[in-house]
Amino acid sequence: MLTVDVARHLLKAELALGALWPLPYSTIANDASILLAKHKHDIYLNGLTTLSDKAAEALAKHEHGLSLDGLPEISDRAAVWLAKHKGRFLSLNGLTVLSEKAVDAFAKHEGDWLSLNGLTTLSDKAISQLATHKGRLTLDGIASLSGHAAESLAQRKHYLTLRGVKTLTHEAAKALAKHKEGLHLDGLTMLSTESAEQLAKHEGTTLSLNGLITLTVETAEALATHKGSERNGKWHSNLELRQLRTLSDDAAAALAKHRGALNLCSLTMLSDEAAKALAQHEGALFLSGLTTLSDEAAKALGQHKDWLSLRGVTALSTEAAKALAQHKGRLDFGRLNTLSDEGAAALRANAEIDLPLKYRR
Repeated sequence: MLTVDVARHLLKAELALGALWPLPYSTIANDASILLAKHKHDIYLNGLTTLSDKAAEALAKHEHGLSLDGLPEISDRAAVWLAKHKGRFLSLNGLTVLSEKAVDAFAKHEGDWLSLNGLTTLSDKAISQLATHKGRLTLDGIASLSGHAAESLAQRKHYLTLRGVKTLTHEAAKALAKHKEGLHLDGLTMLSTESAEQLAKHEGTTLSLNGLITLTVETAEALATHKGSERNGKWHSNLELRQLRTLSDDAAAALAKHRGALNLCSLTMLSDEAAKALAQHEGALFLSGLTTLSDEAAKALGQHKDWLSLRGVTALSTEAAKALAQHKGRLDFGRLNTLSDEGAAALRANAEIDLPLKYRR
């Protein structure tokens, strides 16, 4: 048990410890909770498996981040108290069910961030209530969404993370497209063309689909139309496809029509034809999963005119280096370790190219 004496010891070490990282105690004394609530940094009590109502009342007064991810359940009274917490974050990722009263309480939570990633199912009514939460809300355990639930969540004013959703109906995709902040659906491993067409209408800057490992040409064509959000008369889009393992030439040509940042950082191979297509992409292009690059592909990518990340490339021929030295915009190399003196000199001549320290002389 985390006793009063232990709490006093932790508070004495406060300046040295800063945040109190995962403490191994499964229970906490009520008086110890009162003391710890005075801590001036975040508290991670993820070892706790039970929490009394009195302890919840005390910890709710803590003014910084509070993590209680080990709790499998809490009483309605404890939920009401914890919902009064106003610190940087309140994390209760161990909870797998919430009563109606607890849902009502947490919907009124006034802290900056509420994390309930342990919940795998919620009624439409519960989701509608939680969607009214004023701060950041993460529900990354929810596996599926009805169209009605998606409509409720789409009204939120903060970015929306639903990384647990495995399948998405056409109705849910249509509803989520109305969301005007970042949308993260990284649990999807498959996406129909119809759903992609709906999500492409999403009006937030970031559309994250980092669970997709393959992409049909038709889906690529649909996602490429994502315009994102408009600021100062310009459209800003960030299309995240970080787990995409392969990309056909035709799919690459389709994605190249996207305007904005395009993240394809898990691609380990890129054909010359795909490189030629992606070189025409208007916006930042992240290809940091590539370890090798043919001379022809380098020649094509050298014509790209925005931020280009090739941080995974380990070797370049002199001809490839000279081609990439013509690139207009930021170009990153993080792991390059095989390069001729002539190639290094060509790349160094371009001030926008970031090279490993050994090649910067």
